[in-house]
Amino acid sequence: MKAFTLGKFKPVINLPSSATPHNLISVFRTDVTNKKDADHIIKLLKKQYPDGRFNFDLEDSDKVFRIEYKRDIIVDVIRMFRIKRFTCETLI
Repeated sequence: MKAFTLGKFKPVINLPSSATPHNLISVFRTDVTNKKDADHIIKLLKKQYPDGRFNFDLEDSDKVFRIEYKRDIIVDVIRMFRIKRFTCETLI
């Protein structure tokens, strides 16, 4: 397991995926509220990380965003949300 801190954000722990042993899973709280914005963010991330898996749960009060990936992309994911003027912080 790998842990690190990103500025004011909580420590992040990358957990191995039980579905795919070599993948990592991270979960984030966001302020994305509609499917159009969610789809746009996923499209941008899939273009940059075609081997990653991304999904939102917009019905959850935390507007949860989950990622499954083979390499560490957390900093890039958070940066993408900031560029698009959304909040994205890790949930542990």
